Amino acid sequence: MYKENENEEIANLILSLKEIRGIGNKTIIDFLKYKKKEIESSKDFSLEFFKRVNYSPIIKRLNCTEIEWDKIRYQSRKTLEMSKKEGIYYLHPYMKQYPRRLLENKIYPPLLFYKGNVNLLNYKKIVAVIGTRKPTKLGAKLGTKFSENFSKRGYAILSGLAIGSDTVGHIGALNASGGTIALLPTPLNRIYPKQNQELAKKIVEKNGTLVSEYALGSNLKGRNLVNNLIARDEWQAGMSDGVLATETSLKGGSNHAIRHALKEKKPIGMFDYRNTKLENKFLTDKRFEGNLMYINSGKAKPIFQLESLNEFDKDLSESSEKLRNVISNKPSENNKQYSQISLFGSKKNEN
Repeated sequence: MYKENENEEIANLILSLKEIRGIGNKTIIDFLKYKKKEIESSKDFSLEFFKRVNYSPIIKRLNCTEIEWDKIRYQSRKTLEMSKKEGIYYLHPYMKQYPRRLLENKIYPPLLFYKGNVNLLNYKKIVAVIGTRKPTKLGAKLGTKFSENFSKRGYAILSGLAIGSDTVGHIGALNASGGTIALLPTPLNRIYPKQNQELAKKIVEKNGTLVSEYALGSNLKGRNLVNNLIARDEWQAGMSDGVLATETSLKGGSNHAIRHALKEKKPIGMFDYRNTKLENKFLTDKRFEGNLMYINSGKAKPIFQLESLNEFDKDLSESSEKLRNVISNKPSENNKQYSQISLFGSKKNEN
């Protein structure tokens, strides 16, 4: 187990590397995996350290002077200090509270920031509730109702705090006094969208969690925010056991999460309005084209009646159990590189 100052040094290292042009998440992840022993045993991450470990993907990009590198590290340390003052803490893959489900993905954030209940991130069962920002009245009603239902079944509800379907997912969990996780595309001191600032505050107050991969002061202009939103959607699938989509077109942002869930072979459920008063609109309105396409292709399970919800619950439970066995008993290559730990058993905050 790492001491607090050791965790902080590693977090500072990761945050500093993210500031170097040309060094992305994949490079940092590989560095953390393949140079774990060297990182663990080092107390000084100066430029000399990188020369000593001789990891070329980092060295060829780290073309700054010792003074410049020290300035970057100093600023990263200040960012971590400011975060802590605002009740925002960090997680890196060496820490047992880091979401172990994410480590089953090929790419994942090398550094996460959270506010609230860290134990939810490795909760025994997590379902992502996603969908359009403009759901129908029925979609919003069912989204809330089904989120409440899953909360009562022992699931944490994960979503992205967006207006619409994400919001009803979080509210459904709160209504049932269940845990909910909001995965944001912005730093945690800049809630997006602004309309949901009160909801974000309530999530933390009610023992939920806000999570982001973006440090305080991250650039959110133009294309950066668009890319952040796409990444956020993918991590929703990556951090959960499966995805429940309310309503989506073929071009909606929810498709990023759905495609990622398909890639990771996680169960997907989608609202199915056939044989309801919305059937004609469901079959012709572009807002539901995504639902129809995924259901008709067999990629998603149709959800409407309680019976179909029960069947989806079984799929989610199997997915959770399978993932738990993979990580706990037969660790993936990613998890082997980090630590042999049990899944969903985190109790202590190491920050």
